Amino acid sequence: NFNFDNFPIVNVDLSGVIVDDSDFTNFTNNWLELYNKKENFQFIFNTKNAGLINIKYCIYMAFFIKLIKKKPVQYLTNSKIYVYNMYIFKLFKLIFYIEKPVAPVELILYINNTIEKEYIT
Repeated sequence: NFNFDNFPIVNVDLSGVIVDDSDFTNFTNNWLELYNKKENFQFIFNTKNAGLINIKYCIYMAFFIKLIKKKPVQYLTNSKIYVYNMYIFKLFKLIFYIEKPVAPVELILYINNTIEKEYIT
């Protein structure tokens, strides 16, 4: 779910699971629509209610990031990703291992009352 109420900050709630490829396509289409606005923006992702995601969508996401990087102008300035589950954290690490992010990412893991931050550029 994309929330544009505080644009240029775009809050994205990654709740539930990706049911099928059309769910993933809907997510990437929303992202592409932001590029069509031709205005800088930043993402804040919340994964608190995310379910277990099939690893194939990590591969799809890495390919999508690679596609976005080919755009002549990058409007995404940075991202923050709040993660509450080690499995989801490792999936993000895998995505960014396969393909570096479009813009700097702050990956924030909240687990067992501790906070671990990682910066990925």
